[in-house]
Amino acid sequence: MVEAIMQALYRRYRPRTFDEVVGQETTITALKNQLSEGRVHHAYLFSGTRGTGKTSVAKIFARAVNCLDPHEGNPCNECEVCRGILEETLFDVMEIDAASNNSVDDIREIKENVAYPPALAKKKVYIIDEVHMLSKGAFNALLKILEEPPSHALFILATTEPEKIPATILSRSQRFTFLRLRDEEIVGELSRILDEEKREYTEDALKIIAAHSDGSMRDSLSILDQIISLSGEKIDGEMVRKSLGLTEHEGIFRMVDGILSRDPRPVMDAIDQSYRNGRNFQLLLDGLITYFRDLLFYRYAEEVPGQLTEDEARTFTEQANAVEESLAFRTIDLLQKGRESFKYTPNQKIVMELLLLKALRLEDADISEPPVRDEKPKRKAPVLKGKASPLKETEKKPVKPAENSVDEKGSPSPALREEEDHAIMKDDQIDDSTWQQYVQSVQAKSVACGALLKDVAGISAENKALFIRYAPSFAFHLKMLKSEVNFKILEEAARDVLGDEWSVVVEDMKAEDDPVLESMKRVFKDTPIELE
Repeated sequence: MVEAIMQALYRRYRPRTFDEVVGQETTITALKNQLSEGRVHHAYLFSGTRGTGKTSVAKIFARAVNCLDPHEGNPCNECEVCRGILEETLFDVMEIDAASNNSVDDIREIKENVAYPPALAKKKVYIIDEVHMLSKGAFNALLKILEEPPSHALFILATTEPEKIPATILSRSQRFTFLRLRDEEIVGELSRILDEEKREYTEDALKIIAAHSDGSMRDSLSILDQIISLSGEKIDGEMVRKSLGLTEHEGIFRMVDGILSRDPRPVMDAIDQSYRNGRNFQLLLDGLITYFRDLLFYRYAEEVPGQLTEDEARTFTEQANAVEESLAFRTIDLLQKGRESFKYTPNQKIVMELLLLKALRLEDADISEPPVRDEKPKRKAPVLKGKASPLKETEKKPVKPAENSVDEKGSPSPALREEEDHAIMKDDQIDDSTWQQYVQSVQAKSVACGALLKDVAGISAENKALFIRYAPSFAFHLKMLKSEVNFKILEEAARDVLGDEWSVVVEDMKAEDDPVLESMKRVFKDTPIELE
């Protein structure tokens, strides 16, 4: 006798009413209100990332519209119509996969069938999943249906890529966006399911699953299904990490300790241990990038990652207090660039070792100048120069010789050369104090945004535009400042300090002018370094 195949958790625990849907409160409330008021639209578009409940809500909505005995907007799931839809025996409700039925003929078939009234239900419902996969001709045919749909027809379109849907379709649909689920929402649902399954578990195990499901309830249930098949009586954090191929926090702690102390031994030991345990170095690198990101966020919000144990949280806090912001930013930049190398090498272990050895040599100082001695000159704020007039007249100050202004060979030090360059600025320059006022204005609006300005490589002002430039190795900084939120802060600060007519331009320098590249060439004299 052949045993029945076990049903996957995400299918067994698919929500059957609106009240069982996890998250999406705004969307659920709007749909229930429309049902209770009898104001159902003829076309809906559900958009959002995978596993957030689009298809599940579409099926619930199809039953609720046609239910003979609804309860507060929810389908009863007991009447003849609800049972027919659940058992997929009622042809008044059709679910169509647009990925495999994307031709004009497929939509024309819908157009022919939609003209006939429903056999048993109140409305004919067409759920078209992955609607963005339709061809151009199919979209045109669908548009013709949506322009003048029969009163008994209801279309529910679901997609993960709404930007690919024509504007003519969007304008004829009510759009609801399904958000990624929060980790605490996923943990709560997983706890409920495991309680029903009578499985023991630890809180940190569920937090790890939630953190690696990318806000998708379906992904988290698929991970849980896999772990249940591997586990004994209890699901714990160590089991989840092994199942997902993750590196234990201890290994990352040792690597970060080595980077902070400039000691390669714990770094190499941790890499060797990960190699012997068969860890995926791509995941290890991603985990290290995420960890440095968490260290930075702790300095601003003092938030400890939820999946850490009490002892691990204590170690995390110690490292967060010890790391310099500039080192964390540069390490993230270095690791992100090195991540691309993993795609083209058969030996990821060597790439990982070289990356972390380079991370050991990054200096906790201004990288706009290559290090020339152990005792580095104090960082000096960049000076704005150009044709634009400053908002506030500033008095030119005499140049003061910097400490250690002459090195052992009798040549002027970088600090003195910098002062000499500043001394020959034109009269219409924007001086140091104006730049400091601008940085302080940015920091007052966002501490994180202000911290990114510490590593600026070059600044100029022309035609009432403030140009902020970064070296090519600071792609992360450039991307962050160009984001809509941060760029708005930069422009507001420019208007506050320089004047309402001022604008901001954030751009990168030429790769050959990158001071970090010159510094790396000096540190790794025997290693060829090429620009990509």
